Formats: sequence, C-alpha cells, structure tokens
Amino acid sequence: MFVVAGLLSAVIARYILGLVGRADDAVMIVLAAPVVEEVSKTGLALLWGADVFLVHIVFGGTELFSDSLGGRGIWPGLAALVLHSLLGFGTAWLLMHAGVTVALALAIVLHGLWNYTAVRLL
Repeated sequence: MFVVAGLLSAVIARYILGLVGRADDAVMIVLAAPVVEEVSKTGLALLWGADVFLVHIVFGGTELFSDSLGGRGIWPGLAALVLHSLLGFGTAWLLMHAGVTVALALAIVLHGLWNYTAVRLL
C-alpha cells in the first residue's frame, strides 16, 4: 500500500501545486510546496495505514524520476530522494513520540528551510 500512497501523494501534490503555480515561484517553492507535499504524503499514509517512511521514499523516487526525465538531471532528483527519505524518517519517528501535529509541523518547517536554501543557492 505504501507504493500506491507514495505515487498518489505525488500526483495529488503536483496537481495542487499546478493550480497555485501561477503565484510567485519562490513563494510557492518555499511555502506552498512543503505544506502540500508533507500533508499529502503523511496524510495518505495515515489514512491508508501505510508506512510513513516508505511513502516518503516513494514520493522522493517520483521526484528523482521526474527530474531525470524532465531535463533537470539526476543530481536534483537524488537530492529530493534524500530529502524526502530524511523527512519521512523524522516524521515517522515524531508520529510515534509527539503526535501528528508536531510531526507534520516540523516536517513542513524543515522542508521549507531546505527549499529556501536551495532557492537562495541556485
């Protein structure tokens, strides 16, 4: 079930972000994307009883695939896979120890900081 949840969360996130994609790109990347992606990944995992960590890995794999085929190259995709894997591990751990609100909030903040740093460096 984690594969389906990971793939569907990627589709949902791309669809929603496509709808708001006309906004300032930096704002979307730093603020909207982390919220949409983290809620999508974790929400579907919890809704379907799938492994949160594995759903995040599958989601990161979709970004690797998309970036590689979309002309951005393999390195941004590998960075996304690593990011989503780390966020998945942290989210899964925090879900067990602090609950869903803290887990999601911290994942969103860390994801936003990662994206902010990437936007500033690139």
